[in-house]
Amino acid sequence: ALVEDLGLIAGDSGPVLAAPVGVDATTTAIQYGIDHRTLMCIDTLGNTSRRVTVMTAPGADRAALEPLVAAMVEAGRAVTWINDSPGFVGPRMVAMIANLGCYMAEIGLASPEDIDTAMQLGLNYPHGSIAFAAEVGEANILRILTEAQRITGEDRYRPTLWLKRRAMLGLGAHTPN
Repeated sequence: ALVEDLGLIAGDSGPVLAAPVGVDATTTAIQYGIDHRTLMCIDTLGNTSRRVTVMTAPGADRAALEPLVAAMVEAGRAVTWINDSPGFVGPRMVAMIANLGCYMAEIGLASPEDIDTAMQLGLNYPHGSIAFAAEVGEANILRILTEAQRITGEDRYRPTLWLKRRAMLGLGAHTPN
């Protein structure tokens, strides 16, 4: 069965490769009725030209999933295989950094542009924290944070109203009040 909103790459006979945003492999398997033992999730939000991150649910059949990893390696990509993690590790970190920048803008600490400049010059980030939201997509950042908070119950993933409002309206995080 093809699940388009999930970014399903393979069918339901044999291993399934999916590209969920914000959720873990366990949630993906349950939500879409996919056998968790043959599901491999891939992070497509970052640069995947040289390295990809994949994750599996507990109880995954590693032997059945090894051909997917081998195909990625054969295509010239290094593979990092992680345990189940809400939203993958890299996107979740970027989402938290973007959310922090949105919080600074929300409380009026500085303008979004000044926050980005400070993050680049002060912390040597490749982008400012609010620019991370624009790069990954405000809706993706919101989803990653919302799902991570739902899955873990941890308030540290709670999205700011600045981010929520802009993502729900389809506006960029740099959009002023």
